[in-house]
Amino acid sequence: MNTPRATKDWIKAVAAYLNLSLSELAVKSGLSPSTVTRYMNDNSGKLTITDRTLDAIAVFSGVAKNVMPGQQAVPGLGEGEAMPYDAQGPEKLPDWVEAAVKAAVGTRNGVAAWIAKNWALDMLGVIPGDVVLIDQNKRPKPGDIVCVQLRDLATGSTETVLRRYDPPYVTTHSAKSGPSRPEVIDDMRVSVVGVETGLIRPRH
Repeated sequence: MNTPRATKDWIKAVAAYLNLSLSELAVKSGLSPSTVTRYMNDNSGKLTITDRTLDAIAVFSGVAKNVMPGQQAVPGLGEGEAMPYDAQGPEKLPDWVEAAVKAAVGTRNGVAAWIAKNWALDMLGVIPGDVVLIDQNKRPKPGDIVCVQLRDLATGSTETVLRRYDPPYVTTHSAKSGPSRPEVIDDMRVSVVGVETGLIRPRH
């Protein structure tokens, strides 16, 4: 966010996008309601809001900090749709989550944990902040949740996303963000790299 005005506009837009009040948005993001409402209601310009608070809102909402809801530039390549689970990352999760991830992964070769960052699969029970276990050795079946790599052939950049496997496509299933264009699996621009084998929900 470049200015306090832009930051406040973004928070308001995210709340409206999810049909939540500012207090509800704060609580669902794991924050105290006053953390958001005091900042939003301050007209003096003296109160600030931390990057950690904005990150928490972005993780819950699935809306990148520098992007207004619904305005991602490239469909299917939204910023930070899924990220590798990191116990030492900036957003510290409860100790029981780390223990559950270690127990679930164990010594299973090819199994890794990823954190869902948006609402692409909320109709299938995956919401932002969920830790999704991905097995790279499992073959997908129709209807499975899969980990997908989307490549921008023009720039060479790669984005990791979570989708439903509906061969020959991968698709989103979201009540919050609505339908998106199915992507054809061609193993060049779109390739399936693993299958969901478990889910851990750090928040209730």
